[in-house]
Amino acid sequence: MDLGQGNAKMAQRREPVLTAAKPELRSGLAVGQHLALPPEMKVLLSRGFPASMVDWACQMGSYHGDNPARHLLRQSLITEETYYSAVAESCGVPFLPDGSFRPLVVGDVVMQFGEGEAGPLLIGIESGRPIYAVAPALEDVADMRTLLQRHPDWSSCIRVTTPSALRIAITVLRAPAGELEQRFPEMSARERITPGQYSGLSMLSSGFAAGMILPLETQAFAFSLVVGMSCISTGCGRIVSAVRASALALCDRVEPHFGGDASGSADEWPLYTVLVPLYREAAVVPGLVAALASLDYPQERLDIKFLVECDDHDTKAAFSGLLFSHMEVVVVPDGRPRTKPRALSYGLAAARGEFVTIFDAEDRPEPDQLKRAVRRFRASPDKLACLQASLSIDNAGDSFFTRQFAMEYAVLFDQMIPWFSSEGWAFPLGGTSNHFRRSALIEAGGWDPYNVTEDADLGIRLARFGYDSAALNSTTFEEAPVTWKVWYAQRARWYKGWLQTCFVHLRDPGLLLKQAGLAKTLPMSILIAGSLVTLAVHPLFTLALVGYCLGLWGLPLTDGLVGQMVVILSGLTASVGYGAAVFASLTAARRRGIPLRILDLAGIPLYWLCASLAFYRAIWDFVVRPHHWHKTTHGTARNRLLPVANTIS
Repeated sequence: MDLGQGNAKMAQRREPVLTAAKPELRSGLAVGQHLALPPEMKVLLSRGFPASMVDWACQMGSYHGDNPARHLLRQSLITEETYYSAVAESCGVPFLPDGSFRPLVVGDVVMQFGEGEAGPLLIGIESGRPIYAVAPALEDVADMRTLLQRHPDWSSCIRVTTPSALRIAITVLRAPAGELEQRFPEMSARERITPGQYSGLSMLSSGFAAGMILPLETQAFAFSLVVGMSCISTGCGRIVSAVRASALALCDRVEPHFGGDASGSADEWPLYTVLVPLYREAAVVPGLVAALASLDYPQERLDIKFLVECDDHDTKAAFSGLLFSHMEVVVVPDGRPRTKPRALSYGLAAARGEFVTIFDAEDRPEPDQLKRAVRRFRASPDKLACLQASLSIDNAGDSFFTRQFAMEYAVLFDQMIPWFSSEGWAFPLGGTSNHFRRSALIEAGGWDPYNVTEDADLGIRLARFGYDSAALNSTTFEEAPVTWKVWYAQRARWYKGWLQTCFVHLRDPGLLLKQAGLAKTLPMSILIAGSLVTLAVHPLFTLALVGYCLGLWGLPLTDGLVGQMVVILSGLTASVGYGAAVFASLTAARRRGIPLRILDLAGIPLYWLCASLAFYRAIWDFVVRPHHWHKTTHGTARNRLLPVANTIS
């Protein structure tokens, strides 16, 4: 699989090296006619590279006593990957693009036998023979080719790559949380807003200010139109997903088989890594270990890693005497930003499994979830990179917020995401119980440590790399925040991450559409944009609606057509927006077995107002502390109901 989709950096070496200054290269004649042309240049010509550029590079190299390739690289006429792939072809050895390999570590030591960015770097063992990645300096290419010609058996041990790829591989190994930033800086949330986006926001602000001088009825019409489009589009989506839910669940009952069933040999099941990030979670450790120990998967094929921050001594100590042979604690070194995705990056660097999944400290997955994921992956093409299991709240009866949270999750994970999955659309992932092909996850750069809603970002990024995500018919039971304070902090972090994700992936909208395609991105864009717009304007809409119902002001503002349209749009928005939310919540709760009261459905508008307050807090945090992680406290539920199996069917 070609994993080199990063932007290769241009070589900048300046050693005054004289490339075999043959008279025929000094002549200025067509280079393609010279038999003495370096083999890698002949490869470039065979690929269609212009002979005039090769001729120019050879003349410049002869004039300056330098390597011709250096001039092509300095002028950005070719990339490092283009040149070094030609070197590999001329030497008769494979080429490794950026991101397609990692150093082999022996006793925490990187086995690099050369200085700088040339290698050789030990990257693996195949059939008992070591495999080395090398990136010869430009002036050493001919010597390496001669050496391989004298010792042809060495070719099976050598892989050619670029100096940048070697440097990134070693850097990422020492600090894996920086992999995305190193390989794909344009997809990292470290920078909040680009200069181009600042300009766009300035233009929007100016347009909004100019709109304030328009007649009041025109402003009211524009406001009602924006609110109506966002609420009606998301409302229709809720209705369609609720209607489709039963049919989709019926299709999911028929699952493909892989190898055998639970009675089969352990060797039939691939090695599976489970990553569990924790921070100040000592109280939940015993229950967490017990839940993961009950997974219906061969223990010898499990690789469970608990990711604990270096200063969290209590949580680390809580594992003493509890771990099984297939479990280990991975201590995440100190660093910034201190976020869950940063810890996951260290876990991914240590992962050994073909597949990788994440569980949170309070999660209780159904025992056969890993086997279901393996069967689905095995029956699907390689471009299926991620499976998202349903998340269900098991402490719904604790408070107003837990009941609303339970309905919200049931709508999203039991109706909306399965619908998007069935249509082949991209969707933002949940923060847990997403199962990945490890190779695809590494290719896409892993998690972004600077994005505080790393799951939503990764779902979009996988689509940009040409991968699919799908819903998995299995459930993980979670604990919802019980109090306003905890719920508010968690929700503000989520919305801040949505803002980060939007700004990252809209840095170049044209490139986003080219990579992921309109069919995948449009429904997801409507879902996210509609939700954010609704959160932003819902308090204003509610104020206008309540004021009208109380007779504080009348509608329409005027007797004209525009005034009547404002009334119609507002009525339609309220009917579809609230009605769809009630319908979707009711159907989802019934299918999930969540007992509802009339007050729970009537409380949806109030819950949305609370969400809007969290969204306003998210905007503030996005400006003043974009990478701060609001820690969600677990283990506060008063009554957790844990069904043995409650998969939606």
